[in-house]
Amino acid sequence: MSLAEPTAEVVAQAIDWRVRLASGLAPVEELEACVRWRRLHPSHEQAWQRLAVFDGRLGGMPPPQASQALRYRDRRTVLKGLALLLGGTALAGGTSLGLHGTPWLAEQRTATGERRRLALPDGGWLQMNSGTALDLAFDSQQRRVRLLAGEIMIQTGKQGAERPFWVDTPMGRLQALGTGFTVRLGEDSVLLAVEEGAVAVRPSAGQQTAAVVHAGEQARFDRQGVFAAQPLDRDALAWREGYLVVRQWPLARLCAELGRYRSGVLRCDPTVADLLISGVFPVGETDRALAALGHSLPVRARYLTRWWVTLEPA
Repeated sequence: MSLAEPTAEVVAQAIDWRVRLASGLAPVEELEACVRWRRLHPSHEQAWQRLAVFDGRLGGMPPPQASQALRYRDRRTVLKGLALLLGGTALAGGTSLGLHGTPWLAEQRTATGERRRLALPDGGWLQMNSGTALDLAFDSQQRRVRLLAGEIMIQTGKQGAERPFWVDTPMGRLQALGTGFTVRLGEDSVLLAVEEGAVAVRPSAGQQTAAVVHAGEQARFDRQGVFAAQPLDRDALAWREGYLVVRQWPLARLCAELGRYRSGVLRCDPTVADLLISGVFPVGETDRALAALGHSLPVRARYLTRWWVTLEPA
């Protein structure tokens, strides 16, 4: 057994953290405390990551059973589930870049509310957020990702490092310089956030010289150029763990962000749109997140149907 192999006690602690953060009522400080716990020992992070994979497998269960399992009321069941994960995850992803150019025909897609992690042929990995579409090309000449919609996190691998690693977007091309970074497509711009190494940005039009964004920075760019780099907003990266971290957001902004993770329409009544909210919300259970808002604000979620919800005054 390796030093990083989690004990039953560590796994139980990881389960407790996920229960607390999945409640929809956790303050931001709870998430920060969880991050500190994960950094205390490699086995803590190992247990946390295995639970994240277990959460993903719950996506295929019927909603009532999945909801109950996500609360981890039966810890023995969870521990048995973790035992199945000791062998790691299977390699996923394509080996050729499709010429489709449209999200509907992409090689890899996630549905609304779905998040998925792919192993890459170079030994790295890629995580897809809700509503993401992409094509992959890994061969003797290149390592390439074409992002057509959504948001991804990439950790490049060391195998074939002599080949350039490209990420193509509708606004321009990125070149990874041995790194870990996140790319999110917007309607008229792309947000790049770099955690490790650096990334060169080449907009599709405008400036010819690539702009380099370094670790601990984020920058937005469009077809014409790259805007000034800003300090990295780590809260915005919490989606990879299944959470949305909110610090004094207008309710309308929270509504728009939660809407990325659920099918149908999620609206915010203008009379409550400017109310400020802070907290940690589970993106995998948006109904629970919406119900939790009533504990902090004088609002309620009114369901016309399951696919048409309005946040309005309580």
